[in-house]
Formats: sequence, C-alpha cells, structure tokens
Amino acid sequence: MAKKWEYFYPYVQPYVPGCPEMVMDAHLQEAASVFCARSEVWRISIGPEFTSNNVADYEIDLTRNSVLENILFLRLDGREMEHVSDRHFAPAVYAAGDPVKGMPVRFSVIEDSIVRMYPTPTKKHTFVGEAVLKPKLSATGVEDFIFESHGRSIALGAVARITEIPNKEWSNLEVSMKHSMEFERRMCAAKGRETRRVNLKVAPVGFTDVSRRR
Repeated sequence: MAKKWEYFYPYVQPYVPGCPEMVMDAHLQEAASVFCARSEVWRISIGPEFTSNNVADYEIDLTRNSVLENILFLRLDGREMEHVSDRHFAPAVYAAGDPVKGMPVRFSVIEDSIVRMYPTPTKKHTFVGEAVLKPKLSATGVEDFIFESHGRSIALGAVARITEIPNKEWSNLEVSMKHSMEFERRMCAAKGRETRRVNLKVAPVGFTDVSRRR
C-alpha cells in the first residue's frame, strides 16, 4: 500500500477535532472498504489460467492487503460462466459421492478466495476473468491510484462515521448526515465512471491449483 491513512488526515481532522489517530485510521479503513466494494474501482484481471483434470477448486492470488469482493465475470474457453452461490453445489452435487464431471458452466466463490467450478473439469481449459477487491481490515492504507482519484471521497465516509459517534467533542449529526449523503453520491458516480471506462486499471493475477497444497 503506497498511501497510508495519515495521507487522509488533512481531509478528516478539521471536522473531528480531538479525535485520536487510531480512531481515524479505523474509520478510514472502513470507509475505503465500503467505497471500493460499492464503486468497484479496484479491479484485477484474472488469468489467462488453466484448469486441471479432476480439479474443481482454484485459489485466486490476491493483491497484498486486499479481500475479494466480487468476480464480475469468468470465461472458460471464451464462454462466460454463470456465477452462482456455493449453496448451488450442495447437497445434490456432492452428497452422493463423486462430483459431476465435464465441461464447467458455473462457478461459485468459497472461503472468499477460491473459485469452484461445476461440473468438475476433466481436461485442460483456459479461463480469464475480472474481479473487484477491497482493503483488508488490517490494511494500513490504499493503492496510489485510489488515493489520487478517490481520497477525498473516502475521507467523506470516514468523517460521516466519526461524527456520528455519540458524546464526543467532535460529535455532530448534521455534519455526519451531510457527509454521508455526499459519500453515497460519490460512490455512485465513481461506479458509473468505472463502468463507462474502456481502459480499466487492472493488474494480472493468477490462480493456485488447490489440490497442490494437499
């Protein structure tokens, strides 16, 4: 992470005099996580990667200090797969014993970082995709481009949360409501802008065949 939370302080401190830095950091992290999840501005490309015979699960190699929020699409041999809940696979698919095998047409995300394909592939296929990330709770900051393009928007979300804390010298429900509404507006605007863009800020990542870790 290139830009630590302290870079946001000039946009937060004037509204929350006396607020400890630890509290500002916690709410900046929360605001950054919500902003990235809702706006989908932090995206990574997946692959191209390859399936293995009789292996259904593939772990995404995520960017450091990030959490997978969503997979926007996953294409197998050029065909888009259907994104379903992990409940889709249980109990009918696995309870009877060996899983159904063949050309995968659906996928789900399990354990927040593993893609499970159904049916289980029986040969080599090529898959590519695109995913949305958000900062971990333990993250100490955000990527450069997020700060440069959306730093003030994230600060708005942090101010909204901090000023709604009751019985503090910085408590101010009017300021909280105003900043919360602007934070929501900017998240929507950022998502709309990202949807319209042709060249997304993406970085390639790979998958790890889960079976190799056993």
